[in-house]
Amino acid sequence: MDDNVKTLLDKIQELKTPLVSVYVNPAKPAIDCTPLSFKQQKDLISTVADGVVGSLKFQKILNGVIMENTALEDLKTTDRLPIILQLRANAIGDQIRVGGEKGKLSPILKKIKKFKVVQSKTITGDLTVEVEVPTLASENRIIQATIDLLKKDGEAEVGKNIGNVYTHEIVKYIRSIKFGEQELVFLDIPVSDRAKIVDNLPISINKQIIEFIQDIKKAETDLLTIELNGETKVLEIDVGFFDS
Repeated sequence: MDDNVKTLLDKIQELKTPLVSVYVNPAKPAIDCTPLSFKQQKDLISTVADGVVGSLKFQKILNGVIMENTALEDLKTTDRLPIILQLRANAIGDQIRVGGEKGKLSPILKKIKKFKVVQSKTITGDLTVEVEVPTLASENRIIQATIDLLKKDGEAEVGKNIGNVYTHEIVKYIRSIKFGEQELVFLDIPVSDRAKIVDNLPISINKQIIEFIQDIKKAETDLLTIELNGETKVLEIDVGFFDS
């Protein structure tokens, strides 16, 4: 590398970028984050052409950006939206596109302080299942296991791939399963074994886990819902959100 180029890069990296204060949890103070960088934006946008795997990569990179910029490893997946919405507004601005129409992010940002999600639940039946909102770090490990499995099976196995993604989505939210005196803590066992257990759970148990997940998704959808030109629309957090 040319010495002049290296010197310039060193100087750029020494620049003190103002921190962004983001609100996450009503019971906690705001978090100071480093702003989104151009490289992070580029990494998120680069996943657009990879199909199902690309969607998983996008989610994994997004989680990584949040952990890197906050320097926190214990954030939950329900912290993701409040943080990334505020970081995006700081880096790119208030203007967004929803369904091809121009809108503003600020109405959604105003709703963040009212965004609350139940973090855990005990499901009982033939088994006792403890479910909880996963951390970003835990979700990323499961996402990577899902990506590895999809690559192994190949893109042609569409039905199988959809099934694997569905199973691994349930896996994310299980903390432990207890049957009689035996208890399995999911973080203590490989993701592949967790998936096998989920595939063999009674439908009645999985139905309740899915309902817990759906309640979280509904709260997120409500947060992202805005009125635009007299119509109710939902903002998608995808590649386009970071390319406006």
